This record gives sequence, structure tokens and C-alpha cells, in this order.
Amino acid sequence: MSLEFRLLGPPEVRRGTTLVDVGHARQMSVLAVLLVDVNQVVGVDKLLARVWGEAPPRQARAALYSYVSRLRAALEGLPIVRRSGGYVLEADPAAVDLHRFRSLVGEGRHGEAIALVRGEPFEGLQGAWFAGLRETVAGEITAAELDHTDARLAAGEHRTLVAELTARTAERPLDERLAGQLMRALIGAGRQSDALAHHSRLRHRLAEDLGLDPGPALRDLVASIQRPQWNPRRLPPAPTGFTGREAELAALGDGPIVTITGPAGAGKTWLALHWAHAHAADYPDGQLFVDLTGSDPADVVRELITALGTGPDGIPPEPHAQTALYRTLLANRRMLIVLDNAADTAQVVPLLPGTPRCRVVVTSRERLPGLVTAHGAHPVVLQPAPKHQQRP
Repeated sequence: MSLEFRLLGPPEVRRGTTLVDVGHARQMSVLAVLLVDVNQVVGVDKLLARVWGEAPPRQARAALYSYVSRLRAALEGLPIVRRSGGYVLEADPAAVDLHRFRSLVGEGRHGEAIALVRGEPFEGLQGAWFAGLRETVAGEITAAELDHTDARLAAGEHRTLVAELTARTAERPLDERLAGQLMRALIGAGRQSDALAHHSRLRHRLAEDLGLDPGPALRDLVASIQRPQWNPRRLPPAPTGFTGREAELAALGDGPIVTITGPAGAGKTWLALHWAHAHAADYPDGQLFVDLTGSDPADVVRELITALGTGPDGIPPEPHAQTALYRTLLANRRMLIVLDNAADTAQVVPLLPGTPRCRVVVTSRERLPGLVTAHGAHPVVLQPAPKHQQRP
């Protein structure tokens, strides 16, 4: 059974569920240094400086040789090879939680990465090198948590995040990105006054502690709360001469997401617009329409944020933060969103609101099974209409 090395908390080695005894803290420090640079040669002088400090005692070199020998025995043959004036520990980086964490973050799988963290990185290992590394890795963990929170906000988890973000802001009260996330969660939970109160407390503390004002991202978020709500009306004109399709029109009222699919010429857009105009009064906060033909979802999200009343300076640069802002702006609105000519499910998902208060109607030549299975969309499948019902 292979070994698993854990550095994101109290350092330990496990074989399956069994904890492997690798000796005292300094011996573990030697192993940790080799694991941080797994599959790379770490010079003896560098090892000594990292484990004993910049002025290691005279006996440290002999102690190092002894520790490496004991580690080889404890790890039952795991290669710690003497090479080019140093040592290299040869192992799969995926067996080391630190490297697995960084790999998952690089792939955008922040939730899985955070799940690897068990406490303070390198807990209990002493020395300036470990202190600096601990601070670096803690920063990486914080960044991953923030990115994961943006993704959760984009998925509409506003209410479930409020308590968690409230606790985090108590620990890091001057972190403006974190404060913005809490404010967005509060807005999405229908607590705009609480969001403004948190901003007021942060502004006071920044002024008292640092002599600073909140940055532009928070100022724009506050402005979006305080400005009168912009209710866009972006539906194209209603089709004229529409008849028939009674069953399909009735089916469009089922569920917050509906797909209208069928071949070219079946009248998908015509049906969607006829229904949208007939029910526009049910969506008093506005109606949005986008032709997705050849569109990048990220470009469409920015277009919709603008349509909802946010100026260019209020749109964050990161795509996931843009999606989170889009869903925050929709959180307390009852709106109709028509997404026409979708190519596939992936083009639609970033444009879905995080609330069932909004209705989404999607038209496509494809069946979009991902929207049906993963997002509960109600499918309406069209066959070509008789000629007297088709759009001229």
C-alpha cells in the first residue's frame, strides 16, 4: 500500500489508515523539506539551513546523515537518494497533499483543494524557513477559499454562505474582497440593509486603522444597491399572425427553466417571443433577450450585467466574479430571460440566474440534455409547424 504525505496541518505520513512513525520533530522537518521539493535535489547545505537555521551547529551534518538513514527505514525503502551533493526524495507528487492542493487549484477545483487542509500548514515545525513557507501556503489557501466562494456565489448559494462569511470576516475584518463576498451573499439573501451596514463598519475601521477608504469594487457594489433598480425591457417585437401551438405554449409555464428545441424552421424563436410578450407582466423587474449565435458566455454575462444597470467600472475583471455579480443582481428580481439559439448546455449554464424567481426560456436546435438532467429544465420539443403557422 502506497504512502500518503500530509503537510497541510500537523505533518504526518500514512499508509492507508495507519499512521507511520517517522521520528521526532527535527527528523520530520528533514522529511518535510524533501517533500516540499519532491523529485528535486536539495543540497546538504540548503537542508541544514532549512532545518537548523542559517548557522547550524557543528554536529548538524552528522545528525542529518543519521536522520536520512532512519527515514529510509521508517518509510520502508521509499527512495531518498544521495545525488549531486544533496538528497532527492523520489515519489509521486500526488501523494503529497501540498502538491495535490496546488495542482487542484491550478485546475480550478478549489473545493477539492480546500478539503485537503487539516489545520495550520507545517504545524509544529520550527525555524525561519518553515515560518516563511507557512505564511506563503496560508496565503494560497486563503486565495483558494476566496475563489471557491466566488464560484459558490455564482451558483446562487447566497443564503448558505452568510454565516460562513460572517465568521471569516470577523477573523479578517480588513479584507475587502472577503467583505464584498459577504455583502453579495447578504444581497442575494434579501438583506440589502445588512450589506450596507457591513460596508459602513468596514469603511469606519479602514479609516481608523489604516487611514484608507474602501476600494472601487466595494464602492461600485454599494452604488448598485443604492441606485434605483433598472428594469430592462429587451424583448424584440412580438411576432404577428401567430396561431396554434396551444399545447406547447401551455408547457412553457412549467418550471423556472424551459428549453424549446427542434430543427431549423420549427418556429422556436417565434414561439418563445409570443409566450414572452404574453407573460411579460408576470415579470415586473424586466425582460432580457440574447441571441447566443456564436457568442462567448463571458461576453454575454458582461452584456447582461450592463443591461441590469452596472457601469463598466463596476464590472470585475475575473469571469467567475462577473457571473457572481450577474446572479447577485438577479437575486431579488422576478425577471424573464430568453436565451435564443443556444449551441449547447455549456453556453447556457453561466447565464442561469441563481434563483427560481426568474424564468429562463432557451431555444436550440440541440436537445440540451445537460440542462434537463443537471438543472431541472422542462423540455418542449417542436416539430416543424404547418405552413400557415410558420413565420413568414
